[in-house]
Amino acid sequence: MNKQEAVLFATVAQAAYVNSCSDSDFCITAKFENKGTDTQGVFGEAFGKMFVIGFRGSEETGAADWITDLKFVPVAYPFAPAGAANISVHTGFVEAYSSVRDAVLQAAKNAAQKQIVCVGHSLGGALATLAALDIKLNVPGKQVSCYTFGSPRVGNTEFATLYNKHVPDTHRFVNDKDMVPTIPPLGFKHVGQLHQLGQSGAPPAGFLAQFTEWIEDHFPHNYISAMRELL
Repeated sequence: MNKQEAVLFATVAQAAYVNSCSDSDFCITAKFENKGTDTQGVFGEAFGKMFVIGFRGSEETGAADWITDLKFVPVAYPFAPAGAANISVHTGFVEAYSSVRDAVLQAAKNAAQKQIVCVGHSLGGALATLAALDIKLNVPGKQVSCYTFGSPRVGNTEFATLYNKHVPDTHRFVNDKDMVPTIPPLGFKHVGQLHQLGQSGAPPAGFLAQFTEWIEDHFPHNYISAMRELL
C-alpha cells in the first residue's frame, strides 16, 4: 500500500459528500447521481494516472441513505459469475449501487487509465466494494483497487471469498472505535486488508461519552487526520 495514495483516497471519499476537492493530486471530471435512491458520487483522475470512482456516504439529513443502511436483509448477489452459488449481499447496498451501475460501468470502460480505484466512506465504502468487484468481473483489461473508510460489511462469507479472489488490492481502514464497521452484525463478513487507525486505549467513562467517541471516530475528517499520521 502506498501511504500517499491512501491519504488522497481518504480525501476523495470526503470530497464525494460535497462534489469538490482542493487537493492538486485529484481532479473531478464528472459527477453521477440517482435521485430516486439518493446515491451520488464523483469520477476523477488521481496523480494523472488513475481513474477514481468516489461514492458518497450517508448524510445526516438524507432519509434515503438511512433507509438504505437499515435494509439488512440479504439478497442474492445479482452480478455473480456463472457457476457461483450462495452469494448474498446487503439488500439496501445493492439496490443503491444498482441504481448508478450503468453510469459506473460505462465510465470505467471509457476511462483512458488502466488502473481503476473505487473509494468511499461509510455507506460509500459499501458501494465502492460492490463497484470494485463488478468492474473487475465485467470490464475487461482494467486493474481494480478499492479503499474504504469506516465501511460496514457488505455480503456473506461466499461474497467475501469471491471478492478477495478478484480484488485482492483492497484496503479497509477503521478509525479507533468507529462503530459502523461492526454492522451488520450477523451473517456478513468484511473484505480486504484491515488497517486499524488511531487506537486510543481504554474507552472514556460513561455510555454517553463512549457513544460520542464512537460517532466522532466515524466522521470523514477524523479519518483524514488519522490517515495523515501514517506519513
